[in-house]
Amino acid sequence: MAEKTVEMDEMMSNVLAPADRSQFMPAMSIEAAVERYNTITEFVSRVLRRDIDYGIIPGTDKLTLLKPGAEKLTTFFGLSTRFRIIERIEDWTGEAYDNEPFFYYLYRCQLFRGDLLIAEADGSCNSRETKYRYREAQRICPECKQAAIIKGREEFGGGWICFRKKGGCGAKFSTGDSVIESQTIGRIFNPDIADQVNTIQKISQKRSLIAACLLAVNASEFFTQDVEDMPMYASAMAAQAEASASRESRITENGSQASVKSEQGNSVEEKISDNTILEACRSLGKTEAQLLDWLKKKYKIGSISDLTSVQKREVLSFLRSKEKKERRGDAVTR
Repeated sequence: MAEKTVEMDEMMSNVLAPADRSQFMPAMSIEAAVERYNTITEFVSRVLRRDIDYGIIPGTDKLTLLKPGAEKLTTFFGLSTRFRIIERIEDWTGEAYDNEPFFYYLYRCQLFRGDLLIAEADGSCNSRETKYRYREAQRICPECKQAAIIKGREEFGGGWICFRKKGGCGAKFSTGDSVIESQTIGRIFNPDIADQVNTIQKISQKRSLIAACLLAVNASEFFTQDVEDMPMYASAMAAQAEASASRESRITENGSQASVKSEQGNSVEEKISDNTILEACRSLGKTEAQLLDWLKKKYKIGSISDLTSVQKREVLSFLRSKEKKERRGDAVTR
């Protein structure tokens, strides 16, 4: 009994041993944290380019970091990239997957500063993602072999037309022509999935890189994970393509376009005025001249009025976010 009591005392002594105070303190001072944040903000605004390093993906409302932007951020912070394959499945015949070839890759991206591991994240991709598993089969012109067949308008004789504005040859085919109407259209299994193996592997690496980058440089405030190759984006792009094809199909053979009433009606999107942006700028203690100088560098424009509606939302969001950060900093210093 005495031995057990001694053991218990030793255990409690270890548990209650005083800890090193530095283990509970921040790794940097508040001043250094503010300086780091301002540096990232300036880098994003002055170096990264919209629609190249980042962009707004259809179907989302937040800026998305793209691979070129992630590479620039890692270079800026002196981070080196190392990829490790965590899991790999390569079934070329489909023997284990219902006779459907299957490819899956899980990569881990590690970002180092010298020998110090700063951040790591995993990213995967597989051949059963909609983008790779299926293809949208379209009618092919038997003469020029282009997927440019559209339904002709009844007032111009109906039938089928190999539409020149879609890269076709202008050939015409009658309604009921089996050469055209017997073709399979719509979503089909990708017959050339093996051609996508390298792409699937690279996408998994890219996803892990961007996730690790956001963690390493604390850029999640500015960007979300890359989604340009994910189902949401594919669906949005398909919808845009379908709408575009619908508009094209209404074009007459002589090039004149029929008047089409908008199906969406008036936009309900909030309109951001120039004054709203100016007020947000002044709340930061910045002048209009400073704002215009920044807009010129970032968007290559000369005035607030030259901004698109999407750019105005982006600028206003950035200014308000920066104001909130400064308010928090003031509260801490007080």
